[in-house]
Amino acid sequence: MTDGLEFPRHVFDALGADPIAWEDRIGGAIRVVEKRPAGGPITVMTSGVSLMPTDSGERVELAVEVLDGQQGAARVALGIVCDDVAENRRVPPVGRPWRNAEPFLTGTRISAIMVTPSRWGASFDEVRSDDGTVIGHVRTLRLLTDAEAGFASAQGWEALVAAAGSADALLDVTRDDTVASPGLAGNAPVFLSKLHAEHPPRWVTFTGSDLRSVTGLESDAYMNDAANHEVWSVDSFVARFPWVAGFVREARAGQTGRFTDASGAYVIEAD
Repeated sequence: MTDGLEFPRHVFDALGADPIAWEDRIGGAIRVVEKRPAGGPITVMTSGVSLMPTDSGERVELAVEVLDGQQGAARVALGIVCDDVAENRRVPPVGRPWRNAEPFLTGTRISAIMVTPSRWGASFDEVRSDDGTVIGHVRTLRLLTDAEAGFASAQGWEALVAAAGSADALLDVTRDDTVASPGLAGNAPVFLSKLHAEHPPRWVTFTGSDLRSVTGLESDAYMNDAANHEVWSVDSFVARFPWVAGFVREARAGQTGRFTDASGAYVIEAD
């Protein structure tokens, strides 16, 4: 049985620390509270996202861990995700980084947000009714550099934590990359035209989760015919056109590389 107050109670009681309410609300409606738990970093949480409708029906609140003095970074990240929930009626997926083409925190390398389990486990991550039924979740947002997001996308959050040394090593938003970008996973998809059987790629675009490639010889009519398209893996694409490997490894989400030959040199083209 529920009384509709499970989410605000959970936020209030979370981490055994009193909530410090911020005056500024996200979108004028979503409360933001700050927690200072014993044995853990400052945690900034929302209270009210769970009231927003989603197409999946899932109800969530959001949390971000930050260093003292960097609470503004948490506010920016929460605002980005709250706007997405409001506009697109979706909750952020667990374990799949959202990668922006440019840093969204001025003066930092932070350009990605990833939802992961928290350091506290189910007692924090799960919101339950009085009878113990899970009715929603608190989703912890991690603020990552593009290289870290690429690493986590390919190898997972736990592998990123291990490579960085600890979850705490990923808190300071002014940090440099804690890992090198591995590029896209080998089994990630590449969407390309069948003209690649005879011609090399000229424009390759990294969307953030896959690659799109064209030879430059495709007409609009050709591109509008689904029969003229194929899906390869990144591994197959790089094996066939090895000179694109540098771009695949280094590209940021939203970037398009233009190739003029097989030297491996490319130019990033503006949108």
